[in-house]
Amino acid sequence: MKKNKGNVEELVALRNELETKVSSLQVELSEKQFAVDFESMSNLTRVMKHLNDDVAWSTKNAALLVNLSDNLKAEKQRINAEVSVAKQEKRELEKGADSIVNLRAIDLNTLYQSLLGVQSSGIESARNYIKLLTNIGSQISDAMRQMAEDNKQVQALHAELGDLDKRITEFGIPVETVSNSVPAEQELENETSK
Repeated sequence: MKKNKGNVEELVALRNELETKVSSLQVELSEKQFAVDFESMSNLTRVMKHLNDDVAWSTKNAALLVNLSDNLKAEKQRINAEVSVAKQEKRELEKGADSIVNLRAIDLNTLYQSLLGVQSSGIESARNYIKLLTNIGSQISDAMRQMAEDNKQVQALHAELGDLDKRITEFGIPVETVSNSVPAEQELENETSK
């Protein structure tokens, strides 16, 4: 019995289109920057000190913490340069321009995790930590919520992709053979002519 070649080809085309869309969205989201208002340069300095002094690291998170620290330093330098230029030009910065730090998803997540996993001692250290969380915790949580919403879009597309994969395999065609990287028409021709 000959399988319905038209339906399979439509499913494969839809799958390849969706796979491309998922891939593009994932790249876009990996490069997306989240603006986190630290409210003041002193809060940014406190976070950097917190990363240096109070965050336990292991082989699992060392590179992430170093990357976050380096990116926070770069953002601090960028902000200081913008403030300096504005002073030289005798103009006011836009509201928040002297305290908004742009972080990619990986750095935002590392910052969030580092604030959750604090291990320190002493009342003064606890007081400083609570003050820091009070000042910037809400902004970090808001950015994390936005990142979670973005991730839900990717998850929904992956679920659609899984459904299409299931429908394609019902035609007896292995999904691996219809990926964007493999000429699907050749495999379809072989499978549907049986």
